Amino acid sequence: MNSKLLLSRALKKEFLSAEEGQFLFENTPTADLMWVANELRQMAVPGDVVTWQIDRNVNTTNACNANCKFCNFFRHPKHADVYITDIETYKRKIDETIKFGGDQLLLQGGHHPGLGLEYYTKLFRNLKSLYPQIKLHALGPPEVAHICKIDGISHEHALSELKKGRDG
Repeated sequence: MNSKLLLSRALKKEFLSAEEGQFLFENTPTADLMWVANELRQMAVPGDVVTWQIDRNVNTTNACNANCKFCNFFRHPKHADVYITDIETYKRKIDETIKFGGDQLLLQGGHHPGLGLEYYTKLFRNLKSLYPQIKLHALGPPEVAHICKIDGISHEHALSELKKGRDG
């Protein structure tokens, strides 16, 4: 394989295989990869100003009954190390995030059998009342599906209520 040829193909937005990507990773100077990445970014978003999002990931709980095979984070809901993040921990972590220029909180966590829609909407309202400037990027589809299952509600209802809580 040839790094220059592969980089040229990448610049034309041609598909590279996993093996070709691995080859570039192992054999191409980082500066060359950065240059190509910036060229591709310029094609997608022209201009000289590059921004990024400063945020913080805070887990709502580590209690989970989903049994995902990839997760090393969860604890069975009856495990001694189970926690539900308390408001003081959220406040400390949000204050730290703001101190470093952050403006968004990523909230995710396990599928706790006792935390339903009311818990999350109350949490979101509480966080937004304390930190109206913080954006909440909260819960993924599996967490929403879990809330719907334990509360016996529709996805539409859950998402509508969660959005109301998130928006303050």
